[in-house]
Amino acid sequence: MSIIDILGEQEETLGTAEDLREEIIVESMQEELSGSLVKIEFETSIGLCRGYYHSGELGHEEINMDEESMGTLKMLFPACNGVFVHQTNRDWVEISLAEHISGFPEYKIYNRVVTGGAA
Repeated sequence: MSIIDILGEQEETLGTAEDLREEIIVESMQEELSGSLVKIEFETSIGLCRGYYHSGELGHEEINMDEESMGTLKMLFPACNGVFVHQTNRDWVEISLAEHISGFPEYKIYNRVVTGGAA
């Protein structure tokens, strides 16, 4: 009877069960509770944008962008009038435009840091 190593070289690219467990634990520590302050970053074609929002129960929160990031978005979308957490997928942001088009530009959140609740 022979033993077959089913992981073989894949272990290097896929990681071990211990690696996966650590990732899951890290994710659960980033849980958003109502009132949490959440700092985010997302990348556009001309630079990184940063902002923050206070997590709410209804979702689709408005993101307060820093001044430089809002300037970046205005260069990309002159009609930009706000940024929101995507209504159905909280891993994405949605750029609100003053003009009517079908759909809104969207960006995947690159980095998210959840801190304590609002004071």
